[in-house]
Amino acid sequence: MTLLLIAATVAVTLLMLMAWLPELRAEGALLRRWSKGGGEPRCSEAVQNVVDGFIEDFSATHRLTEAETARIREMKTRPAMMPVTLLLHPQLVTREKGRFIRGRNLPAVFVATGVSALIMPPLAGMAMHNVSLWLLPFLNTAVFFAGLQLLRYAYSDLGLLNVLVTGKAD
Repeated sequence: MTLLLIAATVAVTLLMLMAWLPELRAEGALLRRWSKGGGEPRCSEAVQNVVDGFIEDFSATHRLTEAETARIREMKTRPAMMPVTLLLHPQLVTREKGRFIRGRNLPAVFVATGVSALIMPPLAGMAMHNVSLWLLPFLNTAVFFAGLQLLRYAYSDLGLLNVLVTGKAD
């Protein structure tokens, strides 16, 4: 049982690490800082190039028209409203009949978050009696909160992106 829980913890941690990889890159951190800091519309050209690059990548991934891409580009004047999570993780959504819906990676993040919540209590109990297992509950806690944050931002951005691209509310 212990080996199964350890294997599940390692698998879920690796899955979440792969999901968070774009956030950990320097460009991802710059985009996140730009949007949270209010990112003045007239910020440096390097920052503008990074933002434009993420918008172009998202547009190319989902084959958006020029008009739809322009609507997303217009959000650069309001960086706090920019759908940063989906720009960083375009694989979390897919486009179907003109609307964005959950992609196949979003349910995987949801399952990983749920699995980490399920295996956390037994691992915490085992770790109380075995010092070598202390890292595992901490990993599960980190995975749970990272997954929860990613899901929360992705679902929020999904609604915003549908309004931006289609021009009408859900």
